[in-house]
Amino acid sequence: MTARDGRAPAAHRWVAQPTKGLVNAPWRLVVAILAVWVACSAAYALLEDKGFVESLWWGVVTGSTVGYGDQYPATTAGRVVAVVLIVSALVLVPIAIGHVIAGFVVDRNAFTHDEQVALADTVGGLHERVERLEHLLLASLGEQHGRDWVARQVAEWRALDEASHDRHEQMLDTFRDHER
Repeated sequence: MTARDGRAPAAHRWVAQPTKGLVNAPWRLVVAILAVWVACSAAYALLEDKGFVESLWWGVVTGSTVGYGDQYPATTAGRVVAVVLIVSALVLVPIAIGHVIAGFVVDRNAFTHDEQVALADTVGGLHERVERLEHLLLASLGEQHGRDWVARQVAEWRALDEASHDRHEQMLDTFRDHER
């Protein structure tokens, strides 16, 4: 859903950004659910001439879609409030339940930050050791085959390794940046 200029339509941005912010912030989500419940209950109380506590009960029963039938809106405006409450509850409450359930799920394969830092340190240390061994190997080969032969071999190896070396450095830099 993008406009011709590559941006999302204004209506999509108007809905998507606040929704993402709400869905990804559990406390905001809980506040939104409570705000909708209290606001709809208050509107029901005013529109249907009911007491506030009785209206809160109506809000719980209606929002949870239990609908005992003991209370229901008699006015059109009251029915609109009920629809807003029901739709909001049907959308927001399952998302909140998902957050609660996700809190119980443990991904034993996920790296913790400390594990990632330790892995980056290990890889960095191995990288340094390989470079030292490379220097020792080149010095030894230089004594055996001469500097010109070593220079040609090194040029070939570096041409092959340049791209992968840059990727490895970028990866290590990324880990180091996260460490800071």
